[in-house]
Amino acid sequence: MFFRKKKLTAAEPVHVSIEEIRRAVLQFEDDMPGSVNRLALIQNDGSLDTNRLTRYLGGPSRSKFYLSRETFEIFEEAEKHIPYYLDLVQLAVDDYVNETGKLPLLEGTREGEVDYRVLMKEHYLKEFPPLPLYLTDQELMLSRHPIKLH
Repeated sequence: MFFRKKKLTAAEPVHVSIEEIRRAVLQFEDDMPGSVNRLALIQNDGSLDTNRLTRYLGGPSRSKFYLSRETFEIFEEAEKHIPYYLDLVQLAVDDYVNETGKLPLLEGTREGEVDYRVLMKEHYLKEFPPLPLYLTDQELMLSRHPIKLH
């Protein structure tokens, strides 16, 4: 008996929102064994491999989305530079806090804005990010949004 191989056709790209991508990534993580998380979806350019999310989205995404390795936040293509800076500054903040026991915050800030000058002066950071980042109360993770400190 001869069997023909079933020809696989690539799914058509679909338009998806960032919220749909976020839900698909969460579902992917829920369906995977405990040792596999969303970092498995990151491609070399920092974008998400939406081909691996087709069963949740109905096809690969027409648009690219990007993921921060450190904060796990997902961004649209127009903001693809943000994950790079989040990761860069998050690692610098973690090292600074671990080594000095202090928080690298702008003096007088009530919003938890990270002081890049301190991190650069102490050689924890090698380039100055073009956007402000804020330290949260939640495990000292960074955010793009101001946080009201207690």
